[in-house]
Amino acid sequence: MSVSLYVLASGSKANAILICEDKIKILIDAGLGIRNMTAALNEARVRPTEISALLITHEHTDHVRGLAKFLERTHTPVYASAETLEAVDYMLPARTRTVAMNGGTVDIGGFAVHGIPVPHDASGPMAYHLQTGAHRITLATDLGEVPPELSDVLSHSTTLIFESNHDEKMLREGSYPDFLKARILSSYGHLSNRQSAEALADCRGNGLATVVLAHLSDENNLPELARASAQAALEGTGADLHVTTRSAMGPFLELK
Repeated sequence: MSVSLYVLASGSKANAILICEDKIKILIDAGLGIRNMTAALNEARVRPTEISALLITHEHTDHVRGLAKFLERTHTPVYASAETLEAVDYMLPARTRTVAMNGGTVDIGGFAVHGIPVPHDASGPMAYHLQTGAHRITLATDLGEVPPELSDVLSHSTTLIFESNHDEKMLREGSYPDFLKARILSSYGHLSNRQSAEALADCRGNGLATVVLAHLSDENNLPELARASAQAALEGTGADLHVTTRSAMGPFLELK
């Protein structure tokens, strides 16, 4: 079976990623309001009630804005760390089935899904690794540095949806207040283009086929800067490189 990847939204305002294999449809984050989420899923030819599972990376608004309304209209089970589930508990209808992802791997319709703790200023934030057949897909955004467990998983992934949030020079010279700059640059903030490229360089030669740069800052980054850093790190690998933007959905990909 082929696996499809749909970036429904990515950035500081909203995040939602859809991964599909035949009848199994896994949504990662629900940062779009219900109307925009329904419209985005429609572009992927998926109805909200067809979602098999909803994985939540953490409780920040740009990742859970549409969670409550989405669950009111569906019976989708929610997977997240125990800490994140506690943080979003007020958004969950009483009938919602929840699965805490603290350690171990769960099976979701043939996808082996593993949650990996990452450093970010949230309650129990996680990256996710999904494996089905030869596909090894890792999503890691909203992290200030790459911990060893994630680094090992990245180096054996065939597809990465990976943060490249800011250009360090643009951030330092930009209009953000000093406290916010310090937060973003900290080990509990966001990965810069440089940090992202350094992590990608460690993935060379291990079957990496597709890279999607995600969660780019509108004010402190440019898609061409993120792309240039990643291209240099991936030179000679043959990996397809894509860059998300807040202004448009996509990419929509059939994974190799």
